[in-house]
Amino acid sequence: MARRATATAAPPTLPRGMVTETVPLAALHPPERNVRLHPEPQIVELMRAVEMFGQTRPVVIDETGTVLAGNGLVMALQRLGRDTAEALRFQGLSKAAKTKLILSDNKIYSLGHDDYDGIMDLIRGLDDLDIPGFDGGLLASLISGSEATEDALAEFGRMNENEKNDRTNKPVRTMRVGGETVVTCPHCGKPFAITSAAA
Repeated sequence: MARRATATAAPPTLPRGMVTETVPLAALHPPERNVRLHPEPQIVELMRAVEMFGQTRPVVIDETGTVLAGNGLVMALQRLGRDTAEALRFQGLSKAAKTKLILSDNKIYSLGHDDYDGIMDLIRGLDDLDIPGFDGGLLASLISGSEATEDALAEFGRMNENEKNDRTNKPVRTMRVGGETVVTCPHCGKPFAITSAAA
């Protein structure tokens, strides 16, 4: 008796070699549920970065134009009046695989921690403090050891009251210990020391 062949689903088409394509922003849309909030200060800094460096990483999309990773970047590009974005397209992912990609992309990024000593060492070697993602005045205060640093650090990057999901906005707690500013991460609760400029 001959065996019947069973139909199997075609495997998803995964991008190879990070080949991107240029896609119209009008063809892109966020997922039904975006698990990463993008407060106004982040969008503004993404816009600054795009203006300074261009688009430095692709957005990740599926075959329908749903943005699986890079929704904040898409928002920044739209606000800048751009028409297109570079994108890495996945074809044939299941709904579950798309959800896992979205969750994984956001969670893995949040598992990293900043090396504040290394950041300050790099910043001190620059001629100017115009760095997207950083407040120049705050950096100048950190380098000079200004007492106003604590208040500025606590306020920079906070969502305003009108932004969606304010319940996730936890204040940054800071305190001075010797010559260092100690910052408590609002998400994980871990303290980080930021050393003032070397004597």
